[in-house]
Formats: sequence, C-alpha cells, structure tokens
Amino acid sequence: MIEITDLRKIYNMGNVEVKALDGVTIDIAKGEFLGIMGPSGSGKTTLLHMLGLLDEPSSGKIVIDGMDISKLTDYEKTMFRLYKLGYVFQDYALVPDLTVMENVSLPAMLRKDRTEDQYRRDSYDILQKIGLYDRRDHLPRELSGGQQQRVSLARAMVNNPDILFADEPCANLDTENSRVVLDLFREINESMHQTIVMVSHEDWHKEYFHRIVRLRDGKIVSDGITAPSAT
Repeated sequence: MIEITDLRKIYNMGNVEVKALDGVTIDIAKGEFLGIMGPSGSGKTTLLHMLGLLDEPSSGKIVIDGMDISKLTDYEKTMFRLYKLGYVFQDYALVPDLTVMENVSLPAMLRKDRTEDQYRRDSYDILQKIGLYDRRDHLPRELSGGQQQRVSLARAMVNNPDILFADEPCANLDTENSRVVLDLFREINESMHQTIVMVSHEDWHKEYFHRIVRLRDGKIVSDGITAPSAT
C-alpha cells in the first residue's frame, strides 16, 4: 500500500541545517492501523505530511498503491489527494459558517464523478455511522469538541479514501471524548478495512494500533506490532 524509502526532509535555518526526517524507510500494509509516536520534534507530523502529499521530501521515495508520488504533477497530486486520501487534523479545520452536513459534503462535491444525490446520500450515511445525523443542520460552534472531531472524521471518510491520515486527532479532547473518537477509528478500520496512519503522543493510544513506529530526531528508533487490547 505505502512504501517509503530513505525519506529525508531538511530545513535550512540560516546557516543551520535541521534534519526533520533523516533516512526513514518503512512499508505500510493495506488495512493496517499504524501509530506514529515519539517526543515533540521527532518528525512525526513531518512524516505524515510527506505521506499525505501535503509537503515534499528533500530526498527519498514514496510509493502509494504502486504510484511513485514524485512523478505526479501538482494537479495530479491534488486529484490524488481528493480521490485517494482523507485527513483528520487536531484543530478540526471545519468551515465555521457551513452546517455539519455541508462540511461533510465538501470533499464529495469537488469530485467530478459524484452527482448531488450521490454525495448527499454518502454524507447522510457517514453521519449516521458516527452518530451525528441529528446534528446535520447545526453549525460547528454549536457542537462540542468531540462532536466537531467526529464531523472532521466524517468529512475525511465521505469519499471512501484508500488511506486515512490523522495528525494528533485527540490533542484538544479530554480522555472520554478521545476514546469516542478512537473507537470510531477502530470501527472504521475493522468494518471497512480502512488503512489508517495516525500521529499521537499519548502512550495509552497504543492500545488502538496494530503497529507502532517510534521516531526520535527524524529517525526510526523502533518498529513493532502491538499486543491485542482487551475490549
């Protein structure tokens, strides 16, 4: 599904060269729920942005579903993101003046292969799945933080992406709401065989992951399968 080879990202800060990623090599299987963990500044979000085509590496290779990403034009990358990838961010990134339904529908509306009836039906279905169908006409400010993050997840899933990327999706939530969101991630992963790559700094989140890659100073320091959690 994803093959990463010798990935590097270097930032030049004046005369100082900062290695945000320093030779990362990893494969991610289809249907895997992968956690990327490590201390602040370890390169977690940088790696996620490289994989999600939100930033470009300084060197190295990323192949997603057989496609060498470096060979795509900017337009092709935009279409690849729209049709293949979904994103959940820690700050929800919802449009404040749009309703829940309108926020969820946005990515589907941009696709040329969806009629209005199709994307409305898909949006209804995913809102029912996450338990927020009855809030579809509300604005984001009328929802709790946990509900807003669930809307963000619904928006990411409305196009049925091949890969779902999540950057610290529970960073602004308390433990109870974090579990609600993570339980939804787990349900989506198991019921839809959804590939999920999630950045987290919370140690207890590891019970949800199939496998954890730990970074430090832009390098992989461990890569292992987690023990099954008791549920």
